[in-house]
Amino acid sequence: MARFFVPASDWASAQLPESEGRHASQVLRMASGDRAVIFDGTGRAADVALTEVAKKRVAFRVLREWHEGRPQPGIHLIVALIRNERFDWLVQKATELGAASIRPVAADRSVVKLAGKNAEKRRGKWEQIAVEAAKQCGHLVLPEILPVSLPREAFGSAPDGLKGIPALHSDGVALGQFFGKETINVTFAIGPEGDWTPEEMMSATECGFAPLHLGKHVLRSETAALHVLSAAAHHYHGGVGGV
Repeated sequence: MARFFVPASDWASAQLPESEGRHASQVLRMASGDRAVIFDGTGRAADVALTEVAKKRVAFRVLREWHEGRPQPGIHLIVALIRNERFDWLVQKATELGAASIRPVAADRSVVKLAGKNAEKRRGKWEQIAVEAAKQCGHLVLPEILPVSLPREAFGSAPDGLKGIPALHSDGVALGQFFGKETINVTFAIGPEGDWTPEEMMSATECGFAPLHLGKHVLRSETAALHVLSAAAHHYHGGVGGV
């Protein structure tokens, strides 16, 4: 069944946002009477019937509404900026795997540098990528895409809970030994391919991040991020999105 993202502020209007309406009418060729699912990204969703399908307006009637919470604990990613297309892919896959938040970081060794208007423009694109990924895989809760920040700010603002920072030359614990039985959040800080600097590692440990090692093979940044996210989801939730 087709899924459409409708922000909470638009539910009262009983019509799809323009971009979603255009997709319904011009791409999917939907008609009045067709059924669909709408969701607002916070866990609220509804089965709807389309009541009007026009080029610039697609209206709906709610048939059944429900709410789905995010599995706990929330799994958060702090990720150093990497090349644009690869970070885009990371956001897509992290959404599919149920990340609670994604914090891009301008690390010292990041090849990509983003700030100001360029950073906000890119963040808008990441938010749209997350929406499309959630529509495809059925997630009702979107990850929070946080503003690009410097490492110290990101480490210091990480939510309370379990915190780990994989590094290439870390003498920390193995990932399987890192997970505790109970926690309110799990946060991983993933560095650039040049790895975190010693100063960034020190900053992270001062903010409560435990050094981790992920095995003997070197992983790309996006691979490492998805590896730890998937491992945490299976450990704490029994699977992606819960079971």
